[in-house]
Amino acid sequence: MDKKSNLIPIVSYIYLALSTLIFVLNWCNLPTAFIGAVIILISLYFTCKNAPEIWAPQTKKQKLFVAGLFAIALLWVYLSGIGALVFQNEDHKCRNPLFELLVISDWPVVYYEYSAILTYYIGFWLPSAIFGKLCNSILAGYLFQVLWASIGIFLFFRLVLENVKKKNYIPILVFIFFSGLDILGCAFVGKTEYVVSPVGHLEWWYGRFQFSSFTTQLFWVFNQAIPAWLAVMLMYNEKNNKSLFFIYSCMLICSTFPAAGLLPFVVYWYIKNGKTYTYFKAALINIKSTIISSLTFQNIVGTLTVSAIMIPYLTGNLAAENKDAASLLASTNYIYWLFSFFFIEVGLYLLLIWIKNKRNIIYYISLVCFLVYPFITIGVTWDFCMRATIPVLLMLYLMVVKVFEDEKFKKTYKILYILLTLVFLIGVMTPLHEITRTIVFTAQGYTKINSDLSFQNFFGKTENNLFLKYFGKK
Repeated sequence: MDKKSNLIPIVSYIYLALSTLIFVLNWCNLPTAFIGAVIILISLYFTCKNAPEIWAPQTKKQKLFVAGLFAIALLWVYLSGIGALVFQNEDHKCRNPLFELLVISDWPVVYYEYSAILTYYIGFWLPSAIFGKLCNSILAGYLFQVLWASIGIFLFFRLVLENVKKKNYIPILVFIFFSGLDILGCAFVGKTEYVVSPVGHLEWWYGRFQFSSFTTQLFWVFNQAIPAWLAVMLMYNEKNNKSLFFIYSCMLICSTFPAAGLLPFVVYWYIKNGKTYTYFKAALINIKSTIISSLTFQNIVGTLTVSAIMIPYLTGNLAAENKDAASLLASTNYIYWLFSFFFIEVGLYLLLIWIKNKRNIIYYISLVCFLVYPFITIGVTWDFCMRATIPVLLMLYLMVVKVFEDEKFKKTYKILYILLTLVFLIGVMTPLHEITRTIVFTAQGYTKINSDLSFQNFFGKTENNLFLKYFGKK
């Protein structure tokens, strides 16, 4: 019988909540900081007390396997450009100065002469920025950022393994190399130069729409991706509703768009984790028991406190004022998009795993999210499509990896299994291009990218700013 332990979930809760705690203590006025910190710590205590037990290594071989997981996480992070040790992709040009600003500036970061306050999902960087401040060194902060990212990914890997039968490296490698068929998309729209080049960014084949592979997420938007992956797996593994909403609220300062994209799944897990009854006549009792199951200190007081602080802070961003949905739908050839982008990116996967998931509600929630999210715009770019789908892609990955390990499916639906494997192998080209680009350009001497911090994307106005007015440190 496998050994079980709640250590990894507890460390994961602390990892996720720490950014929120640091923000409240350093960006808020004294009364808010004190009350908020106490509430967060109490909520965290109850959340840890409710932590589920998951598989834990017992033998020397298993412990070496777990050490190997951390080595994989560290190598993957190193190749991503986090820490500015190797070549960095274009998105790092704003993430580097943003992090350095956090290290060298007083908190909150406010420029009163320009009536501007830094307003962004900065949570991932806060522990590393604190370390950089303590060492009085940006370099130390960057190095800690590598360690912090590696720890987060390692914890995520451990939570993923709780949902597979065999504890080996295959599910982890599938995650790293999981992607849509971007190389076929490039060929479809005539961007053959991306196909031929080993360093081309295949994700851009369709232009405005993009479902980023997990390696692309790490190499470009790690600050949103890592906390989102961890939070999603924590909620996915929860056995009840006692801490569900508090865990979700801790995503806000780190992964705002992924948190928005995850909301339909949170509603589903909330209903699913409530006490269930077999007969329809007990439906009202079921609703009552579900509500009662979530009435905890961390879910009510903790979630409301965190949300009351984070929502005014995040909505003060200038770019957040740009919102659109219906006009995009009206101006886009929906049928063309459906049969090209959707089919190439996720449609084939969804088609091939349908037989195993035809009674899986998560499958249908994912389908709807993939169809709707690309038509929502918040900000000056199409980030919502790329970032809100991070948790949805994670759900798709989990469904696919469970098909891969299903021996019965393999024997009964051999052709589907072969086709699914082929689709996965074609998709591997996208993360391979990301990794190859890093290796090639690093060998040519490229490392830290030049900084370029956009005012509109990362700042808000101090005038009539609700966060500064009620909660912010003056």
